[in-house]
Amino acid sequence: MISFKRRISLSVILTALAIILPLTASEAEKPTSVKVAAIQCSSDLGAVEKNRTKLSSLVDEAAAKGAKIVVLPETAITGYLSQDLKVNWQVKGRPIESCFTGKDPAGFAETIPGPSSRLFCEQAKRLGIYLTIPLLEVDHSDKSTPRYFNTVCLASPEGKIVAHYRKLTPWPHPEKSWATAGDRGVAVYETEYGKVGLAICFDIHSILEKYQPHDLWALLYPIAWVDFNHPAEWFWHGLPAKLERFPHYVIGANWSVDVKQSWRGYGFSTIYAPGGKVLSSSHSLYSSDIIYADLRTVKANAEDRDLKQAP
Repeated sequence: MISFKRRISLSVILTALAIILPLTASEAEKPTSVKVAAIQCSSDLGAVEKNRTKLSSLVDEAAAKGAKIVVLPETAITGYLSQDLKVNWQVKGRPIESCFTGKDPAGFAETIPGPSSRLFCEQAKRLGIYLTIPLLEVDHSDKSTPRYFNTVCLASPEGKIVAHYRKLTPWPHPEKSWATAGDRGVAVYETEYGKVGLAICFDIHSILEKYQPHDLWALLYPIAWVDFNHPAEWFWHGLPAKLERFPHYVIGANWSVDVKQSWRGYGFSTIYAPGGKVLSSSHSLYSSDIIYADLRTVKANAEDRDLKQAP
C-alpha cells in the first residue's frame, strides 16, 4: 500500500514529467511566437492590376522580413474611395451622398474565387504565409440582380482560401451606394499560432462581442478610416479603450494616400496586444509603410499556464 506522502511525491513527479517530456509531434511543431505585419498603402479606385502589383510587392517585402501573417487595408485590391474622397462606387438605383460622383463597380468587382483571390493565394503559398485578400466582391447567385460585398478572405500557406468574410456592418455614409450587408456571419480559422477572426473597419463598433464565443487569438482587421478628428485620437486612444476587455491581438492595416489630402483618417496602422496595448504603429501618413510585431502564440500562453499550475 502506497503511503499518502509517497502518493503526493509520485503526483509531483508525474506532473513535472508531463511538463518536461517531449510533446507530441504536432504540438512540438507549433511555434511559441510569430512575426506579423500590417501593410499600409494607398489604392486607386478601379485600378485593379496596378493595385495588385503594388500589394504583391509589399507582401513580398513583409515576408522577406519574416512576417508569417500579413494584413492588407480594406478593399485595397479594388479600391474603397478615390484618394480625394470625391469618387465612390455606386450600383444603379442605389442612393449616393451628394459629395460623391458614382462609379459602377461592374467590371471591377470580382467573384470568390476569382482572379485576385487566385493570384494572392498563389503568393501566400509561394511565401508560406497567411495573407488577407481584401476586395469588392460580386455575387451572381441571383442572376437578375448581382450583389456587391465589402469582403476579405484569408489565404493559407497552402494557397487555399480558409476564411471568407463579408463586412457585416457597411459604413452607411459611403457604402449605402453599393454594399450589401454581409450574410456569412463571422469568420474564424484555427492556425498553428491560434484562432484568427476577420473584421473590416466600421465593424469594430459591434463585432468584438460577436467574436467572444470563439476564443480568438487574433483579429485580422483591414481598415479604410475616415475621421473628423486627428486619427491618432482613435488609433492610440479610442480603439485601445474599446479593446480593453478583449483578450486577443488585433492587427489593424489602414489605408494611406500618396499626397496630403484635406480629410483625416489615413495612416496610423496599429497592432494591439490583448487588452488594447499598442505594440506597433505607423507614424507615416503618406505612401506605403509596413509595421511588424512579434506575437506570443496560444502554445506559449498554454506553457505559461502549465508552469504556473505546476506544484
